[in-house]
Amino acid sequence: MKLSKNQGSRRSNTALNMFLSFITSIFAVGISVIITLNLTIVYKIAIDKFNLVKITGLSKEKLMFNYNGMIKYLNNPFIKQLEFEDFSMSRTGEIHFQEVKNIFMKLYIIVIIALLIFITFKLVKALAKNIEFPKVVNYAANIILITFGFVMASMGINFSKTFVLFHKLFFNNNYWIFDPKTDPVINALPEELFLVYAIIIIVLLGVQVIAFKMIYIKSKPIKSPHQIIKRFNI
Repeated sequence: MKLSKNQGSRRSNTALNMFLSFITSIFAVGISVIITLNLTIVYKIAIDKFNLVKITGLSKEKLMFNYNGMIKYLNNPFIKQLEFEDFSMSRTGEIHFQEVKNIFMKLYIIVIIALLIFITFKLVKALAKNIEFPKVVNYAANIILITFGFVMASMGINFSKTFVLFHKLFFNNNYWIFDPKTDPVINALPEELFLVYAIIIIVLLGVQVIAFKMIYIKSKPIKSPHQIIKRFNI
């Protein structure tokens, strides 16, 4: 059966909107992770909350100095080697931090590419006329809700198992299992800290989802309370 010109155009526009929705959701996740990584104040609070001074035997100032050095290493592509002033590090520990750095470098690249793609589609008139921005962000919100709804459920059931599964998915070795004797930095990075980071990422994503949904709702004329619910289109 041959499609009419209008039908073909609508399908093409839908595919384009879905593609941009995927790009938008990737950007939202990526930027949330990057923001969380750079919220060093969280670690400053965690030092007191998790009693890290007593556990590590280091002062709060020294812990922050070592932590800031680690964050700079993960953020800066020109820093090739991580060195802790107050922690020894095994070869496998060093490799693991290199692998973590590679993930963040790729994440930065993905976020930049996603942003450039979206900007290009918004600025080029021939492309922009086919974009339904409210639908794009609404679809993106739905993608995030479905994906991270599952993640939140897993975390709620058993964060430790989710934490282990995450490492098994992203790393093809067990170098992430640190021995405090050879990699004492693990004492300064308790599992509870990563739970806090995960919660912050989810909160940031939640804020973006709400913003996306509001953009979609405001793009439609609302005549009744029933339509308000319908506009969410989840």
